[in-house]
Amino acid sequence: MGGRSHIRGIPSAAKKGNKLSVNPKKTAKDASKLVKLEPILSILRAALWTGKLSDEKPVSVMLVAVQESAKTEAMKYFKGTPTIRYLSDLTSRGINHFKADIQSGKIKHIMLLDLVRILSHGKGVSERTIQTLASLMEEGESETADAGGSEKWENFPRIGALMGITPSFFKSKRGKWRQTGFMTRFIPVCFKYKDKTVDEIHDSIANGQHAPLPCPENIPHESYQIKCPPEMSKLLSIRAKMLGQQMKSYGFRYHRILRALAKAQARIEEEGTVSASHVKTVLGWAEFFTDKEIEL
Repeated sequence: MGGRSHIRGIPSAAKKGNKLSVNPKKTAKDASKLVKLEPILSILRAALWTGKLSDEKPVSVMLVAVQESAKTEAMKYFKGTPTIRYLSDLTSRGINHFKADIQSGKIKHIMLLDLVRILSHGKGVSERTIQTLASLMEEGESETADAGGSEKWENFPRIGALMGITPSFFKSKRGKWRQTGFMTRFIPVCFKYKDKTVDEIHDSIANGQHAPLPCPENIPHESYQIKCPPEMSKLLSIRAKMLGQQMKSYGFRYHRILRALAKAQARIEEEGTVSASHVKTVLGWAEFFTDKEIEL
């Protein structure tokens, strides 16, 4: 039987017509009001689906673009997705309010709508917050203890973080983030608008067009598995090494991130195995995974 019949962790009835089925063309179709942001939304969408991969870590994304580039609108597009929590501010202690849902797997991603606000806390507070996030994004949180008390986490839960920041702020922080290892725990997605795109956006505003309504993803509670053949992973590893060189690392984490995104894209297309087309899609997205702004 074909790959569509062997997507583990997905009830067979979910594949045809009920609320768990996925339309791979939905994002591009429904997001047209966010001018030229279709590839950015596709990356965020796949990242959200990595949260329920049973053998991969949830992928984290940092959108890097100047003000008025619709970073927040892109993140809000997925409001209502059951595995997300939206936060405008956060501290290392504040994350404990979500501990039960993180440990149970109900929350797989947090959307940090104002990363600058989080980083603008006192130096000690902001650094502890980033280190707590770094732990949750990679090895998983265990037991912590500080002046505010101790907190014990069960089974080393992991979550992904979706964030937005300006290029200048990103560049001012990346040196420190490289030193602490935070830099390789997310993929930067850097973009800017062409003059033509700016004109199109002004035209849409003049025509009274508003941001689209939220379009939540129907991500099931059950985890799932997608196969990634070695030859497909090998193709992704080439790009991962390049990313590692750019970010001054070996690229191992980027390889895992690219694999997870390819698996998520296969799931979105209701396939049980990563194919060349899924790899091609992810490699296209990888053009944005840099600290240099790519024009839209």
